[in-house]
Amino acid sequence: MYDSKRLLQTVLNLTGKLLGENVENVYQDILQGAIEIVLGAQAGSVLVREQDRFNYVAAVGFDLEGLKKVSFSEEEQEDRLGGKEHVIRVVDDIKEWSRRRVSDARIQILIKCGRMNEIKSSLIIPVRITGKLELLLYLDNMERRDAFDEDSVEIAKLLANLLGVIFNRLELEKHVQQQREQLERMSYYDPLTNLPNRRMFDELSEKMLSLAEREKKELSILFLDLSGFKTVNDVHGHLVGDEVLKVTASRTAKCLRVSDLVCRFGGDEFLVLVYDCSKEDAKNLARRLIEAIEEPIELKETTLTVSAEVGISSFPEDGINVSELLTLPIP
Repeated sequence: MYDSKRLLQTVLNLTGKLLGENVENVYQDILQGAIEIVLGAQAGSVLVREQDRFNYVAAVGFDLEGLKKVSFSEEEQEDRLGGKEHVIRVVDDIKEWSRRRVSDARIQILIKCGRMNEIKSSLIIPVRITGKLELLLYLDNMERRDAFDEDSVEIAKLLANLLGVIFNRLELEKHVQQQREQLERMSYYDPLTNLPNRRMFDELSEKMLSLAEREKKELSILFLDLSGFKTVNDVHGHLVGDEVLKVTASRTAKCLRVSDLVCRFGGDEFLVLVYDCSKEDAKNLARRLIEAIEEPIELKETTLTVSAEVGISSFPEDGINVSELLTLPIP
């Protein structure tokens, strides 16, 4: 018989953790709670869908780090469930997985880390969200083939529902984080060329200039402007003009070191910041940039060429702060 007071207290404790700010270990906490209150449960695990595979995210009584080395397809999990809302299995899992052609490597891990050859019975509760299998709760017994009854099933379902709630919350938080990262990227990158924008240049150039000053290094800024770009837009349209800008950005980036910075300054203007670079070295880089940019651009319906002008400003020769360096006109 279940201790209803203990069951209620366990559910309340788990719900409190679920509503808390730190949900990192809630899968493990809910699984531990399930093993403590579900009669017959001596060990268990939780598998969660990650893209198109089901992976172990929690385990009690097993080696979780070892189990993380294996994963299962949705078809494999659905096959085990047989279309049922829960399953109590009392079969020889080694023979079963061999019949289903699970690789020997996975079987060995399941035997070593999941004690597969010791399990006498398993209670499997699937969690479906909008009809899609997303998560599975496994509870296992190593002693009896009749360890689980209908009461076990009902309590396990209740706890599996909590797992479903935490899955939804984590997925929502992941989506919010992705949106936040996308917005952050949009604020620092030009959406057309995928280059850093003026905002990022302003922030990084100040830091690089301070570093150059401390380390007594030279630093150069190259102002790159496309000549005749307005004609490209007027004659061929803005879509072709956009392609020209993307090609120019790509060619410019390929001429630079990983430590250099190129940004789209606006329109058809680009800025290149090169650390530990004298004006003479910057002139050599400018020549390479012009040669690369002025190579013919092969588009679907036409071949275009653009020319470029490059102005150079160097620290400390031409200025001691970013504002002074950016006021040098392009020749």
